[in-house]
Amino acid sequence: MPTLFDTHLIDLHSQPSIQSHDLLTICALAESEGMSESLESYSFDQFLGLTIHLFITTQSQDTREQLAQQLTKFGSAAVAPMVKILWRMRSHRSLQLLAQNSLQQMAPFALIIGLSHVLDRETDDGLRTVAIQMLVKLMQDPEQSVLLSLPKLVSDMTWRLLKRHLLAEKNCPTDEVICFSHNLPVEMNIIFS
Repeated sequence: MPTLFDTHLIDLHSQPSIQSHDLLTICALAESEGMSESLESYSFDQFLGLTIHLFITTQSQDTREQLAQQLTKFGSAAVAPMVKILWRMRSHRSLQLLAQNSLQQMAPFALIIGLSHVLDRETDDGLRTVAIQMLVKLMQDPEQSVLLSLPKLVSDMTWRLLKRHLLAEKNCPTDEVICFSHNLPVEMNIIFS
């Protein structure tokens, strides 16, 4: 169960960094795509939905690239829709690459929190596989300092799924923590012990 400190850490890193000029950019892009409805009363979730919709439906690569940059500013809320694009839009390689680049440009803690939400809420095994693979990749990146904060940023369910996945990768029975810990870098042994 997360402590009060962990809850504040999650709240802090879940916050979007989108600002009014970013929303105006999205509005201008929507207008250029023929959406002339009034956007002043849109909520955060509606703007995120609009941005995802435009990202998927636009025929303009330039517009799509601008939207991909804006999506990173929506914080952890943008992770689930972007993971869905990665999984469900496999036949649209350029769309997938932009979605992947957007996720890679996102702040690591926001990405981790969003991936944990995907693992907690989604029942589609494909989406869950994409999310767990992205978490493992983040853990293995030597430039990211997420490893020690990871247990504080993900749910207990995500933590168990992650451990189970890493055990399966090491070909260990799920109850053999000894096998697991001998095949991990020292930093990971500290966390998983």
